[in-house]
Amino acid sequence: MVLIGLVLFLTAISGCAKPNLKPKQPTTMETVGNMKAIVSVLGCMFAPDSEECKSLKGVNKESEEDKEWNELDGDTK
Repeated sequence: MVLIGLVLFLTAISGCAKPNLKPKQPTTMETVGNMKAIVSVLGCMFAPDSEECKSLKGVNKESEEDKEWNELDGDTK
């Protein structure tokens, strides 16, 4: 009877233990790999009208598509 009580007590204690969860620290390669993105964001903060920022925002892509549509519209007239 004591043995069953001891087993139940130890099972209850081990079930209440909190796991040791620590956040994963990024490796050096992961941080160095993000440098271009970080530099681009910082550059766009100080020079939002630069060509790189426009391409990141997709402004140049939209204007190229608009040019293509305008050329197609011009050809049909």
